Amino acid sequence: MRAEISEIFESIQGEGILVGVRQVFVRFARCNLACIYCDTAKNSEFCRDYIHNRTLRNPISAEYVSNLIKSAKVHSVSFTGGEPLLYADFIRNVEKTKPFYLETNMTLPDEAKKVKDVVDFVAGDFKVREALPNRNYDEIVERTVRCFKILRNCRRRQTFCKIVLPNDFDFDEVVSNAESIKDYVECFVLQPVFGQKNIKILLDLQKKLMDIKDTRIIPQVHKYLGVR
Repeated sequence: MRAEISEIFESIQGEGILVGVRQVFVRFARCNLACIYCDTAKNSEFCRDYIHNRTLRNPISAEYVSNLIKSAKVHSVSFTGGEPLLYADFIRNVEKTKPFYLETNMTLPDEAKKVKDVVDFVAGDFKVREALPNRNYDEIVERTVRCFKILRNCRRRQTFCKIVLPNDFDFDEVVSNAESIKDYVECFVLQPVFGQKNIKILLDLQKKLMDIKDTRIIPQVHKYLGVR
């Protein structure tokens, strides 16, 4: 089993409720969405393995990733992207010697079913309408709710919802979206797009969402530290 991977590296997790833990990051190329703030390569002929300081031609084998993870002294392995659920079959074929942390846009419910029994942590996005111009947002919301139900927080899996917020967003719509998945998550994480200046609206939104579920404001810490 092989997958198109843009880079593999070790660093700290800079987002969400596990900020600061050391992870191996497997960053997949390609995504099924096109968010306005996206910084991910759409495709990649080569994979950069920063751990071994080598460049590999894509696609990369599950065996290669498995061996790399096995020898790493880290808390867990983050499957990120891009959109890792595009490679659900690949993730299932990676030997699990460390806990699996899935960072996903939560819009591929059929693929989510394939990994629900192998992932230990789920950082699931709930996209705001303003991040996805020219898309059928109602359909995205429907698929997102289905994904959260499939990958719901439970005794064997810790799932939280990350809401990335640009400068402008529909306050009431975010609250409504959060209400629709409150039973499936441990908490909500409000993540301002890097450089967001309107902090007051984030504090107001946090206060409102606290009536639904525990809500935290956590920026992208790795960007403030200047690390990958």
